[in-house]
Amino acid sequence: MELLRHTFITVVLLSFLGANNVYAKGDTLSAMVMYGEKMLFEEVEELNRPEALHYRDSLAALPDASSDLIQQLDLYLSIPTMTFDEVFTVIDSLFELDTIPYPLINQINYFVAHHNFEENEGFDTSAYPASFYYPEWNTNIPNPYNSKELIASDTVINLQLTGSKLLEDYHHPYSGKITSKFGWRNGRNHNGVDIDLQVWDPVKSAFPGMVRVAKYYGGYGRVVVVRHYNGLETIYAHLHRFKVKPGDFVKAGDVVGLGGSSGHSTGSHLHFEVRFKGVPLNPHTFIDFGSEQVENDVLVLKKTQFGYAAFPAGTHFHKVKRGDFLYKIAKQYGTSVSEICRMNGISRNQTLYVGQKIRVI
Repeated sequence: MELLRHTFITVVLLSFLGANNVYAKGDTLSAMVMYGEKMLFEEVEELNRPEALHYRDSLAALPDASSDLIQQLDLYLSIPTMTFDEVFTVIDSLFELDTIPYPLINQINYFVAHHNFEENEGFDTSAYPASFYYPEWNTNIPNPYNSKELIASDTVINLQLTGSKLLEDYHHPYSGKITSKFGWRNGRNHNGVDIDLQVWDPVKSAFPGMVRVAKYYGGYGRVVVVRHYNGLETIYAHLHRFKVKPGDFVKAGDVVGLGGSSGHSTGSHLHFEVRFKGVPLNPHTFIDFGSEQVENDVLVLKKTQFGYAAFPAGTHFHKVKRGDFLYKIAKQYGTSVSEICRMNGISRNQTLYVGQKIRVI
């Protein structure tokens, strides 16, 4: 039993029950404490999660967007991934700020008052993870989506990778040598990275989530697709054996299959992909394959002409000017040519173009 400070009330009139009453998670009703009349969203009752995401992304795309407001929206959008206890730790911390964000607190209180955390705790509230991003749950096709349609209204999206109750940590799928990177290869795009392994080696889920596909499928061979709570999907292909089935919940580090060489493969290896709304992302831009860790708890996806540019939150880009070359740029930012190449998925002899943006931090 816990006393809930700075939160919604659990009965219409507190005085009916006495001042010394203590409240528990299951006691909540729809009444709530309001700190002033302002909310984060004006049409609070009609703004569902996809609309809130679109609102946030539209604001972030504005040249004069308020970073404080964007951060508040990001925090609010992360509330559904938290447990009851974590939400109220957040609320208490907000009251300790020099400038208390009452509209944000009111919005969180409204959400809590209208959601049953007793049922939500420990897993996504929808039937399948991140269903607000996807029109279907297909257990037969690894990538069944019309990506062009799904990303049409996107601009900038912030995805929580780790650091929350549902997305606690990242686990590298397999510790091995990279034999083929993401990018253009043999006249077509290689949509993932290939990691050398031996047949029967265990392949593990990178993040927690639910298995969507576990079957033999064309060039992938035996393939497992896991959908995660933030909307990312990871793909593990060319397996020899399955260790999961569709609908299974997995944690980061759980074995999803055993390594092999099934499908279109010239030798035993793991083909590992990360996708969002069906769009392949370059894992090297946000996963450090040396330390086998994600580079930041938050991944930023910026819509481009062909899909998304993916990079960790806090990333800094350099706009190439006339006379720039990799060593000069690396020296300017106190880094190395090899590190710039790693972060951008380019080679040392890559041609740079005036106006091109490359990641330097």
